[in-house]
Amino acid sequence: MGDRLVLAIDCGTQSVRGLLFDDEGHLVAKHKVEFEPYLSAAPGYAEHKAEDYWRDTCLAVQGLREDAPELWSHIGAVALTTQRDTVVAVDADGIPVRPAITWLDQRMARCDDPMPLVDRLQFRVTGMTLAAEITRRQGKDNWMVENEPEVWARTSKWLLLSGYLCYRLTGRYVDSVASQIGHIPFDYPARNWPRSDNSWRWHMFRARRDQLPELVDAGGQMGTVSA
Repeated sequence: MGDRLVLAIDCGTQSVRGLLFDDEGHLVAKHKVEFEPYLSAAPGYAEHKAEDYWRDTCLAVQGLREDAPELWSHIGAVALTTQRDTVVAVDADGIPVRPAITWLDQRMARCDDPMPLVDRLQFRVTGMTLAAEITRRQGKDNWMVENEPEVWARTSKWLLLSGYLCYRLTGRYVDSVASQIGHIPFDYPARNWPRSDNSWRWHMFRARRDQLPELVDAGGQMGTVSA
C-alpha cells in the first residue's frame, strides 16, 4: 500500500458508505450508515430529506475515521458517487426548499403546453414523439412548475443528489459529467449543457441554465473539501 489513500463516498438508495482505497485500488477500510430509502406522502411518491443524505454522509465519514484513525492523515483525494436521478431544489442560500424527489418516484407532469413546432416535427420524423413526451412528463422540474409554483419560484439551483453533496463538500455548485441523466437538459454528445437557447433540450424541461451546476469531466477536480 502506498502513502496516499482515496476516500470514496458512496450514497446509494438504502445506505451511504465511506470507503478508503489505496493507490492500487484495494479497499482498506469502510463504514456504512443505513437509512430508509424514501418516505411517501401519496401513492407513487418517493421523497427523502436532502439534509438527511448529508447528515448520514457525515456520519459515515466520521465512523470511518473512528474505525481507522491511523489512516486518516494519508487521504489525498475524495471521490463521490450517488444514486442517480434524485433531484434536490435549493434556494439562494443553498438550503433545500422541499424534500428531494428520488429516482423511485412515479409522479408525472401533465405538460399541457406543446413544445415548439420545429421540435415536434423533429421527433415525429425520427419516430421519437412518444419517447420524448414520456421523458418530458417524467421531468420533476416540470411537475414542480405545475404543482408547486411557489416552491419553484424559490428554487435558485436545481441539482442532482451528486451536485447537492458536491455543494455541501466544496461550497461550489458543481457536478460530474458522469452523474448526469436524461431528465434534465443535458447534451450527451457535447457532454455539457446545450449552448443554444433554442435547443429542444431546453424546451423539454423548465430548469434554466443559471439553475444548473457547472460540469466537470469524469475524474476532474470539482473543488476542495471545506472544513
